[in-house]
Amino acid sequence: MSDATPEEVTEAWVYLLGRYLVLRQEKTDLAEEGVDYNVLKHNPAVVAGSSAASAPTFVNPNLDVVYSEAWIAVDENTPAILEIPEVPAGRYYTAQIVDEWAEITHNINDRNFPERPYGRYAICLAGSSPAIPDDCLRVDIPSPKAKLLTRVQIQGDVDSAVRLQHGFTLASTGTPGVDAPIDLPHFDNAHLPGGWVFDERYLATALAPADACGKAAEVQQLIREISVSVAADPAAADRVDALIANSALPAFMKFVVGFGNVTNGWSSTAAYPAFGDDYWFRATANFGGIWWNSSKEAVYELLHVDADGEPTTGATTYTMTFAPDALPGTVVDAFWSLTVYGKPDYMLVPNRAGRFTVGSEHVLEHAADDSITLTFAPELPDGTAESNWLPTPQGTPFTADLRLYLPREAVRDGSWTPPPLVPVGRAR
Repeated sequence: MSDATPEEVTEAWVYLLGRYLVLRQEKTDLAEEGVDYNVLKHNPAVVAGSSAASAPTFVNPNLDVVYSEAWIAVDENTPAILEIPEVPAGRYYTAQIVDEWAEITHNINDRNFPERPYGRYAICLAGSSPAIPDDCLRVDIPSPKAKLLTRVQIQGDVDSAVRLQHGFTLASTGTPGVDAPIDLPHFDNAHLPGGWVFDERYLATALAPADACGKAAEVQQLIREISVSVAADPAAADRVDALIANSALPAFMKFVVGFGNVTNGWSSTAAYPAFGDDYWFRATANFGGIWWNSSKEAVYELLHVDADGEPTTGATTYTMTFAPDALPGTVVDAFWSLTVYGKPDYMLVPNRAGRFTVGSEHVLEHAADDSITLTFAPELPDGTAESNWLPTPQGTPFTADLRLYLPREAVRDGSWTPPPLVPVGRAR
């Protein structure tokens, strides 16, 4: 398809990007010493005073919970067994399973599995008929691999959270036949893939898993046609590579900072209980917050610009004030947090204070009218309560993620939104 239009190349590239971001993460995860399929890795808690290096090695990590993570691998005869401990009422937890496109297939918890909120679960390949232990509830995944993320709310008690975290276990019933992680050309968030995404050496693996997206067949047909064209004609390959650089990449980055309704400089995931057919949002979520969760579990408010519409940077100090009748704690049934990340890597910002987040589990200073003002700055400004300070990178771009766990209707319908970041000392 040497005559593919810029729009067709863009659609095909964005669709594939979401999958290649998952493949990149799979390779990163499995390269870690001691990590393998069906091995549950218990990440340490990241609390005030910690090094950013102790955070999970995926973008946009959540610090309100202790994470465990694993790549599940199964085949027709070999399920994996997940065990979930009994978690005390009132403490948020979930065992989230996502497919090879990062679409959520299950959140196993007391809300979604009220008749079986804990115990043993046999994770099986859909359509298979393996022998499973009598005490296990069967849970199907659509392809041989899936990602498991368990989350337990710290809730001000790291030790008890860690004990519960280690009560989650995962083990295979045998040796499933799955392919090792594929070696991809190197790319990072600042240098996204080019025309090689259509190379059959990588494409066969990328497109192998079942995709729940209703547009998958249509877009994959387009991808195959482009792939045949670039394989047959170096000039076509050069043209596609140029279209990615000049059309697809700019269009995607524009979408990243403007998806959904941008209010006060924040984009919300409230409209996304699942990716569904929106593979643009899927690529965006995998780019800036891989292993996101359904808006039924959590809504993420993602910062793009300040009150003046300018990109946020550590070269400026900002304040953000929650009105007394609009505090984030009033619009959630679980908890909330606000965390700063560098950009475009979406990783924690290293700082001497080891401060990365504020939220429900932190004591914040309230004003006389009960409002809360947070300050974003590389160093603690004079007169600012340290409890209300979020360190930002010196002179470079940053973003932030406001997480609202078990959000109420005001969040889900968009009637509650976070306030803007107001630059301090800059004319408005």
